[in-house]
Amino acid sequence: GDATFATLRATLTPSLARVLHSAGRRLASRPSFARRHPPRTLTARANSTPTEGPSAGGGGVGTLERGDDNDRHSPQLSAPMPAAKAREEIRAAVYDRKAEEGIRVVTKRAPKLGRGDVLVRVRACGVNPVDAKFVVADKLPESWRGAARWLVDGRVAGFDLSGVVERAYPGSGFEVGEEVFGAVPPLRGSFADLVAVPSSQLATKPPSLTHPEAAALVLPGLTVVQALRQHGVTKPGARVLVIGASGGVGHLAVQVASAAGASLVVGVCSGRNVEFVKSMGADEVLDYEALEPVPHDDDDLGVHTRADPLVEALSEVLSAHGGKPFDLVLDTVSSHDKRDRSQRYKSRIGSDPALLDRGPGALDEHNYVTIGGKTGGWITAGVKRLTGVNLFKRGKELFWINFNRCAPDLKTLRALAEGEGSNGGVRAVKPAIERTVSLTDEGVREAFRMLHGRRVRGKLAIEL
Repeated sequence: GDATFATLRATLTPSLARVLHSAGRRLASRPSFARRHPPRTLTARANSTPTEGPSAGGGGVGTLERGDDNDRHSPQLSAPMPAAKAREEIRAAVYDRKAEEGIRVVTKRAPKLGRGDVLVRVRACGVNPVDAKFVVADKLPESWRGAARWLVDGRVAGFDLSGVVERAYPGSGFEVGEEVFGAVPPLRGSFADLVAVPSSQLATKPPSLTHPEAAALVLPGLTVVQALRQHGVTKPGARVLVIGASGGVGHLAVQVASAAGASLVVGVCSGRNVEFVKSMGADEVLDYEALEPVPHDDDDLGVHTRADPLVEALSEVLSAHGGKPFDLVLDTVSSHDKRDRSQRYKSRIGSDPALLDRGPGALDEHNYVTIGGKTGGWITAGVKRLTGVNLFKRGKELFWINFNRCAPDLKTLRALAEGEGSNGGVRAVKPAIERTVSLTDEGVREAFRMLHGRRVRGKLAIEL
């Protein structure tokens, strides 16, 4: 389908693209091919009308439900593009495997505007762990990390952006000067002065957020909205546990779940971030550092066991709130990194039916959800994203965000940012930004260093 093609096209390496282009030109130059396939002329429809701009909310006010396909922008071919200006020189942060932190800022020509794209003058970009991991390195075995860095070498980094429309095709649904936020396809890159963004991956910026806040909301916000919707947390009353609740995805998961009307939101984080997570709207917050498993000798039975204070603390929290288990665990910590695997959250929490609902009335049978994992898990997640077929075993799933045609979800985030959540607008969703850096070598490298240090509270952003 379109999503499959878009994903494959976005991940083709430049060298492969050149090979295909060259082969096509050689084939087209053959006389026999020209006789069988005469060139076609595309004629614009003179009587068509450009589509209107974005609607107020992709999933409607106060819901995580995704809007209909009719809510998506459908670029028209109804009018010619205005005469192009000379392409200016812009700054862009590109991957360079030989540079410090694997990134450097260069000067290059502004991007060309493709059919259906909107040219955005970028005011801010969100910086995410996936950016510092070279887009795909977090999905590959450690021995393949070098190949991952080679694959993205020279490509512009980043996914998230917020800015002002500089130029757009008629019928794109956006006007010059409009403030927007959104995401670019993989490897197109957002860390630049000017970026061409598909109109189907763009929405009007939430008025209450600054450009850095709007940009910081995109990738983690889309992750949370899509994950909660896919796993049944779309109506009030759900009970949600967020592991890594102070991180980029985690602190927004706490807010969005609360705004969606969850009856219980529990966060797990380090001791220094407990008050921060409470301020995000968590009902209960547990300090994992104070709840590490400890050896325990049972002299009566003659056995050596390990008591798990975290499991015991979670059981006490559930007992104090009605006794029912969690409907969903969103684990933003576990990955294929050895430091993350050492916590063993999945085996400690996901296998306990008293903590996680496994009954026939569960909101979703794949209700222990991670956003990181081993290569095999990413392959299975890719199959689900492209085909809709879920091959994960019951009780677990690795979630992979889908940027393709994400405008309805961006509109949902805009509504949540404006306080239009299902809890009556008691709390608006807003990303917390720990630090903003500049689009310079040192600025972007410092952001990558902080992400590699794994102690960022909330989000990082680049302000242009």
